[in-house]
Amino acid sequence: MTQPGATASHIPSESAAADRGGRADPAARIIDHLVVNHSATRVELVGATGLGRTALAGLVTRLVDAGVLVDPEPGSDGRHGRLRLAVADRLLLTAGVAADDAVATIAELDGTEIARYEEPVAIVDDDPRSAHAAPLDALAVVVDRAIAQAERDERRIAEVTLIVQGAVVGAPALAFGDATFGLEPLDLTSALRARSEHLAGIEHDLVYPPVLRTAASARAAGDAAERGDDIVLHVSGDAQVSAAIVVRGTPYPGAHGLAATFGHLPIVPNGVKCECGQRGCLATVAAPGVVLAKAELQDFELTYGRRAAMAELAARIADSEDRARWAWLDAALWIGRALQVVVPTIDPDVVVVGGWWAPLCDDIDAAFRDNRPKLGGGALDAIPRLVAGTSGDDLGLLGARGQARDGLRASLVSDVA
Repeated sequence: MTQPGATASHIPSESAAADRGGRADPAARIIDHLVVNHSATRVELVGATGLGRTALAGLVTRLVDAGVLVDPEPGSDGRHGRLRLAVADRLLLTAGVAADDAVATIAELDGTEIARYEEPVAIVDDDPRSAHAAPLDALAVVVDRAIAQAERDERRIAEVTLIVQGAVVGAPALAFGDATFGLEPLDLTSALRARSEHLAGIEHDLVYPPVLRTAASARAAGDAAERGDDIVLHVSGDAQVSAAIVVRGTPYPGAHGLAATFGHLPIVPNGVKCECGQRGCLATVAAPGVVLAKAELQDFELTYGRRAAMAELAARIADSEDRARWAWLDAALWIGRALQVVVPTIDPDVVVVGGWWAPLCDDIDAAFRDNRPKLGGGALDAIPRLVAGTSGDDLGLLGARGQARDGLRASLVSDVA
């Protein structure tokens, strides 16, 4: 276990976008203020919400009666104590599998990470079932360690987020098209529950049941909060080719959870057959395993793991090693062509290129601009901006914690409605 520094992380939130337009619910503003500041007086909340004292007093009474806020008894001088959330002492548990390791973290509601656990994914080469079972086994190990740590600290878990690399579809939510857990729909929560010693024991005490979120949408939410753009398209290629759309601070999943399933755009005419059954998917020419194979780094990956192999590939590209550079430029060509299809459809303010693609954003931009319309004096050729992401967080942990906080706020506000 590592103990990160106890500094509050920047948490992207849906309410931040709403606040920019002045649309946030006063109860949501109270909750957000208390998440960040832990406690507050009524006078402080008047300033945080913009409500008058009488209106605030009524809203506080409703929140206390609903069990959302805790209001200490007045002191001997008759003054009210500092209000706090009833869940203020609870923790966020966020977990997923990235590259070669399962990762689980526990954090305060404001995003301050207090513990992190990692477990290597041990795939047995001669057991085909191991490819998708091993990540689940490793995930169960780190989730159990995180829950056990919370219990030792006499803390309760408020929310559990499970991060997937593919899409999240259906109700109940299923992981779908995930290179780590398998392309077929998977009830990840049930699969994890069957392997975990502790998860089932805390589920009844959660504010709401465990939630599946995509790494791409979590990272895109972080991009949107950091940049302040209304419509953000995030693309990356770490665990797999993935993308997400965020509209005014809120991830856009589409009607069926399949929005921005970027890796399975059939972009290559008469291309090879993809694992998904289509031909010519972007994943067949730009997935990390494909690029590593073209760069002749398969043996390196087998020896040192996916994360080390991707770092070696990036280093060789930077050094202009011929095979690595050729492998990357071929992938960048098809990524650019995929963006030529997606960008006019979505019309984002900005495309953020994340993960190991980020330092190579200019190659993708060049491929994208190669076939842009020349109408309007070249105006269309200038939009949208393609920029390199700055986060090295390949699971989107920070963004996922922000989404968890949004979910908690929405749940608590609904208790008052």
